[in-house]
Amino acid sequence: MDIGSVVNQSLIGMQNSRAEMTQSAQQIAQATTSTSPAVTGSQSADLTTPLVNLQVQQQVFDSSARVLEVADQTIGALLDVKA
Repeated sequence: MDIGSVVNQSLIGMQNSRAEMTQSAQQIAQATTSTSPAVTGSQSADLTTPLVNLQVQQQVFDSSARVLEVADQTIGALLDVKA
């Protein structure tokens, strides 16, 4: 696997993760804006999945960002060796 594809895959991972976090945030916002007392009991069940997904996607985003950082350092090191 070359450095260019690693950079590309990490950027794709970050974009996908961001989209998932946005979707989870919207689900949380929709669940918390409900004012009906009948919905309150089931509201915690509705929040669990998006909250967990939000945390998971944050870790995916951070991991992808770390891969991008390491790829950048590797490119820098290769350029230093070539110079």
